[in-house]
Amino acid sequence: MLTGLLNRLKLRWKLLALVLPLVILPIFVVAGVIGYIANRQAYLGVTQASKDDLQHMASFTIDLLHSHDQQFREYQHDPTVSIDTEIATESFSILKKKIKSKKVGATGYIFCIDDRGTLKIHPDAEGKNIYDARDSSGNLFIREMLENRNGWIRYPWKNAGDKVSRMKIVRYEYFKPWNWIVAVGSYEDEFYREANTIREHILLSMLLLTLVVGMISVMLVLRASMYVTQPITHMIDVIRDVKRGNLEKKMTVDGQDELAEMAGAFNRMTEIIQRNREMESNLAQQGKMASLGVLSSGVAHEINNPLGVILGYAGYLEGKMREDDPNYKYIHEIKRESKRCKKIVQDLLSFARTPRPVLEAVDLNALLTQIVDFAANHTDMRGVTIRSRFATDLPAVELDGDQMRQVAINLILNAGGAMPEGGILTVKTRADGQGNVKIIFRDSGCGIPSENLEKIYEPFYTTKERGTGLGLAITKQIIEQHHGEIHIESKAGIGTTVTVTLPITHEEL
Repeated sequence: MLTGLLNRLKLRWKLLALVLPLVILPIFVVAGVIGYIANRQAYLGVTQASKDDLQHMASFTIDLLHSHDQQFREYQHDPTVSIDTEIATESFSILKKKIKSKKVGATGYIFCIDDRGTLKIHPDAEGKNIYDARDSSGNLFIREMLENRNGWIRYPWKNAGDKVSRMKIVRYEYFKPWNWIVAVGSYEDEFYREANTIREHILLSMLLLTLVVGMISVMLVLRASMYVTQPITHMIDVIRDVKRGNLEKKMTVDGQDELAEMAGAFNRMTEIIQRNREMESNLAQQGKMASLGVLSSGVAHEINNPLGVILGYAGYLEGKMREDDPNYKYIHEIKRESKRCKKIVQDLLSFARTPRPVLEAVDLNALLTQIVDFAANHTDMRGVTIRSRFATDLPAVELDGDQMRQVAINLILNAGGAMPEGGILTVKTRADGQGNVKIIFRDSGCGIPSENLEKIYEPFYTTKERGTGLGLAITKQIIEQHHGEIHIESKAGIGTTVTVTLPITHEEL
């Protein structure tokens, strides 16, 4: 399942999914180990410090009791000093007050019991016997302290008002002169509070550090993956363009790594394919032209003569019939289709043996005006509005008027065929300032799909039901014999713009 998910990812995200765990997991492991060690050391350190504090308080209390006991023992052995009972009582009260005032944590305290379990010093239960006192678990913890005399004890205790028991830890020592047990107690949650606070701070710090390092790692891995995948994405785009037939597209990958080497090899391969395709196209064209030359010479003789007879008799019958005669339309159809056959033969002959142009200075605007007027009345231009935008300062152009008339009529009728529901055709002329004139035909028709743009000049290629596929081939041939160029831009559903560029003068043809 994981492999299938990875296979569906783009290369950039695949790199991220594979590399990021290798970066993040060690960070989590190291952070966890460091956090555990730091927390453990802090816990042990604070625990030891808290225990030392309890031990210190117990020793401090023992020292106070020793000091008080020693002082009154000296007074008892000195016959010159009389000890007043009130003074002794007051001194002991001061001692108890001093011991009681020592706080252990927030609620801990010091207490003393004698060997019978009676509380001798306690914040609020002095004089009470607790020999049989039990903790929340039922253990006789006071008896244990009296038996052991020195040590540590831990037990659950529930004070009045508490909802649950709290664990209490107590350090106790034996005061032999009075046969007392001195105990210093603190609740465990207070005892370990500082350690828990340090642990929380360590965990929070490690979590924040891990998140920050993880985010930085994600950004770095993304940046690295983009650096690696951008050339590959570019190469994929070029491969797709080449697959669609655009062999002019080249890969541009900088550097001397494997990707750059592969890009260079691919570019060389497309150049070889392009050369081979051009050679195949030229050979195919030469074959077509050779076949067309043989065909056209035979067709011109074998078809034109019968067509002439058919046209002659059709014209004769048409002249003898009235237009309301039911057979008139059949004669008219015979005549129209015969003329179409004759035009096909003429196109074959024109393409096979296009004559060299006879150049003369021609007013291009006047020539195009005649052609536009003629085309406006053509049946293929029904519903099409032709707009002329001719430059007024256009110089005379050296060209073959008859051949250029054929070019213009061909392009105008093609535009009309692209607008069967009507539209606008704009015909413009202008000088480009570099010794050339441009004739621009812009229509609002259906346009030409991009995949067909490279094929439109091929002989016999047509998208029309009744076309020969020779119109644009002849047009291009005539323009090239005038040392000109033809360029077509088109967008499907928007329209087509054909630009014909012709030199104003010719040094030699």
